Amino acid sequence: MQRNTILHKTLARALSMKRPHNSEGTRRLTDWLALNAPAHAKMHRDEVGNLHIDARQSEANRTLFVAHVDTVHREEGPNKISKTPTHWRADGAPLGADDGAGCAMLMHLLHAGVPAYYLFTQGEECGGIGAKYVSDDTAFLLQFDRAIAFDRRGIDSVITHQGYGRTASDAFAEALSEALNADDTLWYLPDDTGVYTDTAEFIDVIPECTNISVGYYNEHSDQESLDVLHLVSLAERAARIDWDSLPTLRDPSVKENKWDAYDDWYLGGGREATSVTSFARGHWLVDDPDDVREELREAIYDAMAGSKQWLVELMCERVWPEDPDLAECLIDRNKLDHAVLTDMLQQSDIYDVDTVMYAVFDQVYKGA
Repeated sequence: MQRNTILHKTLARALSMKRPHNSEGTRRLTDWLALNAPAHAKMHRDEVGNLHIDARQSEANRTLFVAHVDTVHREEGPNKISKTPTHWRADGAPLGADDGAGCAMLMHLLHAGVPAYYLFTQGEECGGIGAKYVSDDTAFLLQFDRAIAFDRRGIDSVITHQGYGRTASDAFAEALSEALNADDTLWYLPDDTGVYTDTAEFIDVIPECTNISVGYYNEHSDQESLDVLHLVSLAERAARIDWDSLPTLRDPSVKENKWDAYDDWYLGGGREATSVTSFARGHWLVDDPDDVREELREAIYDAMAGSKQWLVELMCERVWPEDPDLAECLIDRNKLDHAVLTDMLQQSDIYDVDTVMYAVFDQVYKGA
């Protein structure tokens, strides 16, 4: 990665500091992004600190790009980064490429002259605080046909579902994947296994809401790493896409669940199916009984003590009830480390059981 590019400068600045929500780190990075935006761009900050940069050239530009400035760090301070020509890692802490890499992507596209609206949000790791604030402004969101987050692990996902509800049409995801793969250096595909990012808050208004892999792995842990070669390739290709030519097919008024049969089973039949918006906001329509939450916590404690089987079984039965045995084969138990388990335990006090399990399943997923 060339050191004098805005991609490198933004990435290095973001990853050099721990950025828990509402911290000096998030304020410093947000200030830096504002100072280093192109001079011609219209810019403002809203009441919760989100940075808005409007680089649209006409009303035909209907793309919203999104990245969040906060990380899962629980303490502020410098982040020591180890770098090789291919990967960056942090020393004893999360790297913060979730979502420092996304911030770098947005700055690259902004400086490359891609006409769009750029939104740098606050508090995504705390339940989407900034995105929820924006989602209340329906008139603002109606200006866009697509909301693109760069906040997905791996190197090949164009997300069509978050939670288990559809957020983007297959046709949109296929067209975007084809556009990203045009140089034969990237290999993106539609992916229906997304969990949550800020764009989930916009699905009731914006037709196509997705999340794109930016090359990080093992997020939320001290094993997090970033494939910087992939990030560079993605940035170069994304800057050449005609984003406004992508198809717009999903109807925001139609709620399509990934597993309607699971709704019927989980809710006992005869009750209204859970919407993806309820999932995205961290609140199912069904309250967890105390014994269900306690069972999860006991399983987490067992995993911390070295026995992970109970937790794995619980998670697979909740996330993939059609075939929990297959789901178990897709989990990398080594990723259920102390940092992930500690975070899972803390989140179980805040969110419902299914939200916690879906999020952790996504973290420890290894694929077929």
